[in-house]
Amino acid sequence: MRTFLRSVALSAAVAVGLATTLPATAGGAAAAAVPSVPSEVKVVGTFTGVDVTWSPPADATTSNDVTGYVIHRVLDGVETTFPWTYPATSSGFAWQDPDRIPGATYAVAAVNADGEGAASTPVAPAPTREVIGLAHTIRPANSPTKTFLGQVGEPNGSQVVPLAADGPTSSVGSEFAPSPDGREIAFSVGQAALWRIRIDIPRAEPVKLLDGSTGIVRMAWSPDGTRIAVERLQPDSRSCIEIIPAAGGTPVQVGCNIAYPTWLPDNQTLVVKEQFQGKLERIQAKANGAVLSSFAGTDAAVRPTVSPDGRWIAYVDSNAPAVIPIAGGTPRLGETSTQLVASLTWSADGTKLLLNRYVRFGGNTLNVLPVGADGQPGAGTLVFSRPWDETMGTAAWLGPQVWIKPTATIVGPTLSIPFDTTGMASPVITCQLDGGPATPCTSPYQKAGVSAGTHVVQVRAVEPGGRATVATRHLTVDATAPSVQITSPAFDVTKAATATIGYKATDSSGVGTYDVRYRTATYLANFGSYVTAATATKATSITLNVAAGNEYCVSVRARDVFGTVSGWTAERCFSRPLDDRAMTAVGKWSRAANGVYYLGTVTSSNVTGVSLTRTVQAKRLFLIATKCGNCGTLQVYYGGKSVGTVNLNKATTEYQAIIPLPTPATFLSGTVQLTVRSPYLSHQIDGLAVRRT
Repeated sequence: MRTFLRSVALSAAVAVGLATTLPATAGGAAAAAVPSVPSEVKVVGTFTGVDVTWSPPADATTSNDVTGYVIHRVLDGVETTFPWTYPATSSGFAWQDPDRIPGATYAVAAVNADGEGAASTPVAPAPTREVIGLAHTIRPANSPTKTFLGQVGEPNGSQVVPLAADGPTSSVGSEFAPSPDGREIAFSVGQAALWRIRIDIPRAEPVKLLDGSTGIVRMAWSPDGTRIAVERLQPDSRSCIEIIPAAGGTPVQVGCNIAYPTWLPDNQTLVVKEQFQGKLERIQAKANGAVLSSFAGTDAAVRPTVSPDGRWIAYVDSNAPAVIPIAGGTPRLGETSTQLVASLTWSADGTKLLLNRYVRFGGNTLNVLPVGADGQPGAGTLVFSRPWDETMGTAAWLGPQVWIKPTATIVGPTLSIPFDTTGMASPVITCQLDGGPATPCTSPYQKAGVSAGTHVVQVRAVEPGGRATVATRHLTVDATAPSVQITSPAFDVTKAATATIGYKATDSSGVGTYDVRYRTATYLANFGSYVTAATATKATSITLNVAAGNEYCVSVRARDVFGTVSGWTAERCFSRPLDDRAMTAVGKWSRAANGVYYLGTVTSSNVTGVSLTRTVQAKRLFLIATKCGNCGTLQVYYGGKSVGTVNLNKATTEYQAIIPLPTPATFLSGTVQLTVRSPYLSHQIDGLAVRRT
């Protein structure tokens, strides 16, 4: 197996030990027959390293003619050389620079017994936009099998360049999960620890998320980047799925007897393989998540993976790639094979699949399968392979891509969806709602007046050169306004100087704030304009100052957490009485003051035929008076017409009793007259409440 060489500055003659001084001849110094320039030199960059390959010079008739090569790296005019000697690696004539150094160029020169020949034209690796990430297993001679995380440059990469020469990524499991922005991966070490690492910068420091666990075999990163679903093998061979925050924390268990987690675009639901019946299922991505549905026709499915455009679920069915609509339906199968599938992943734009197959007698092949508009997987094209003594686990396209940032599960009718294209090269960005027209957009994508229900937002970013990435989010729009009601007061008349109005609202998304308003009428004038008592308050009650002789009508509206506003409630009205002093006394009445009476005063008489009058505008009226065992009866007149009597007699004394007067047949705009009809009995009048409603 090849050895990855670190940079050591050596001259070609010393490093290779092949440059010689030729003996002089009679005709003078002999000309050195050094090799010509190597052919087919390719310099392909990964995000973290450089893949250099070449073919022998055209004049190298046998491998003994050329005994080695020298790779020349030049950076800012400083040259560093790296020797390369036989045998060739499994990738052929290939060398790796484990560090991607911006601005560095590479050239290759051949060496034979006569010395080093001319170097190839210096080449700088093209900017790397995308790679194939791999969990790559090698079998070093006389050493245990080793699996490391690496990258193959796209296009034309020929070897797997490790992310790091040592550390956690140099000894991993066979599975990893890309982050939604394409710039990180999550992976396990020893099935006991969960890590994450940036794959787009050299020498990135891995971050441990979980340690001391057991059986970690697979993982899946949520589309909003906040959580990672982890499959853990149990001692009895079952699998359980847990979810851990992507920043690290305590896992919560979704359920057991389920495997192969992949996320749906709502960030709230997983697709998993149920281990008893074998079907794919939708399950809530939370502790003890409920099974929501299953997918018919998926009994043999393994390795499900949801497309980034949110349309399809790809999976493996009896060694054949299969695709089913995300809403369920008829699966479409691709080409079957006797070779087992190691992994199946989507491209960043959801138009093709990367199929990784084991070869029967060792090694792997990576094939790209186009996926038609109808979900049909097409014939595969070979893009990379490994020989018999190497294998590949998860294979996935990696590189900066558009992703939609975390959003609420339920949103309001005015959408504001943030997204990010960090690391992409000047992409053209368009946004779509529910498959409508794709229009240019910037973050956050905004749309007002979206109807209630489930909607799909898709953001597409296309770099110069055509590389496209897609992010999709399924959202539930709550366009239903809260239901709000006034809970208090329950009275028609209050004698207090203040009144507290209580209210409450309910809403499936949560109540945000309330607005409170009121209008006022006097006993002689109609209602005026509304007055705002509170705006956008979170309080569920408000206290108003109320004046004697006035009626107040209060209404409330609520808005949910997304700003959807309800209508105003029906008004809750009440009045505060006029004092008895506001009534005109006709005949012999006495005026007195005492704290037991409304506003501390009372007007009394025991003389038959005397009256109290007040001109009002009213629909209803209430008398404030004393009831007692020695109290008599009053005759009530509206506009000079008798409408009934009021009996003030009661076994026990009650001060400030609120007594409804007869309801006027029509709206009263005139005089209310209360006349004493019981001689020698007490009649203590305390006030008059007027209601226009």
